[in-house]
Amino acid sequence: MKNFFKSLIIFVLLSISLFCKEETVIKIGLGYSGRSYDPHKHTDSSTLAITKQIYNNLFILNDKNEIEGELAESYEIKDNTIEIALKKNIFFQDGEELTSEIVRKSLERNKNIPVTKVLADPIEKIEIIDKYKIKINCTTNVDILLHNLTHSSMAIVKENSQNKLVGTGAFKLSEWGTGQKVILEKNKNYFKGSPKIEKIEFLTIPEAPNRYIALETNEIQIAYDISSIDVKAFKNSKDLKIINELSYGTDFLSINTEKEPLNDKNLRKAIGYALNKDSINEAIFENTSKVANSIITPNTFGYSSKEINEYNLEKAKEIMKNYKTPIEIDLWIYEDTSKYQMAQIIQANLKEIGINVKIQTLELSSFLQLTAQGKHNALIGLWYTSTGDADYGYYPLLHNNSRGGVGNRSFYNNKEVNKLLDEARKEFSKEKRKEKYQRIQEIIEDEKPIIPIVYKMYNIGINKNIKGFKFNPNGNHVLENIEY
Repeated sequence: MKNFFKSLIIFVLLSISLFCKEETVIKIGLGYSGRSYDPHKHTDSSTLAITKQIYNNLFILNDKNEIEGELAESYEIKDNTIEIALKKNIFFQDGEELTSEIVRKSLERNKNIPVTKVLADPIEKIEIIDKYKIKINCTTNVDILLHNLTHSSMAIVKENSQNKLVGTGAFKLSEWGTGQKVILEKNKNYFKGSPKIEKIEFLTIPEAPNRYIALETNEIQIAYDISSIDVKAFKNSKDLKIINELSYGTDFLSINTEKEPLNDKNLRKAIGYALNKDSINEAIFENTSKVANSIITPNTFGYSSKEINEYNLEKAKEIMKNYKTPIEIDLWIYEDTSKYQMAQIIQANLKEIGINVKIQTLELSSFLQLTAQGKHNALIGLWYTSTGDADYGYYPLLHNNSRGGVGNRSFYNNKEVNKLLDEARKEFSKEKRKEKYQRIQEIIEDEKPIIPIVYKMYNIGINKNIKGFKFNPNGNHVLENIEY
């Protein structure tokens, strides 16, 4: 009897212990608030960092920039079509099974939303073959569409009975507050296996030093966009580690080619010669970034390593002799410490050649809205060629069809560039596509509607107890296997 009561007490204590056990929650610090849980309506990195956990794509890019199926079991290319077989027994977070019809509706939704239309444009027609197989007719090279389908804004979504979006991802939305906090809870029926943690909280901490402090004090366990100044501190930390990897992103100066006097190519050339990119890399990023020679990054298909015109103050001053100085321009940035520091160096560089720069700092939403309307003279932007293919770097930023909110905020319109981009979309030879992109890079270097500055390196701070974090160069890091 004594052993019976002893066993009973142990059982009760274990039950209480299990019942009272705290949920495993990982907190992640972001520099900016996510804008919506709808991945089709936004392409900013903070939004997609969150939504990538809620939704899946038909395809993903692996570490070698190769296409792999995620919701797709297999695919077959026939001429200008792709037949995609879906994985079976995948269920949305409301319990409905993934089918061809849902995939078709999701992709067609992309085509009707301006922000992601450029990604879905290659889709001419979607046919349902059976419950788990679709055929997509393409207007472009099939490779471009396959890469576009890996973009997190092309995730497969479904509306539930309350007209809210649900996904098939490892986590489902629990709370989307005012933007300062987003809470996701694990999807126990996730097709790759139930996550090991109960919840993820995304917290908006705008100042980079504060994100580092929050990480150091364990208020958060992961911090995105650690500043270069704080990177050194990780070397002496017993509890923290740093990830420093090349992203698909490029920081650049975009010049509104419709605004006088910036519509003059030679004036833009003078600006290009006057920019000291090495000093930007040294002063702001402590040489942890790489000076950019192209809008697209070296890990992107279509990149050309061709050297570009370097910093040359004397050449810039020589060109400026043809202009009455000082010239006054506004330079717009959104709230970000590194962008402001970059703007200050550009301001000092251009002052040396008789161009006075007034820095205007806007909240991100206002920045995106007003620059899409062309209210600015120039801006400092960041673009991720997240598909790993040059088409998504060049077409949105340079094609006349993409002017404004889609990406072309320089309002650039060059007939040869438009033609080359259109031809590259339909060209089947990879080598010929590369040649066209190289020619585009040469034209942009000459006309300078956009001046690439540095390639964005990801600095991500992580608590050493975190396991299973998977880095992604597009910024939408995968958290489904994370442990703490």
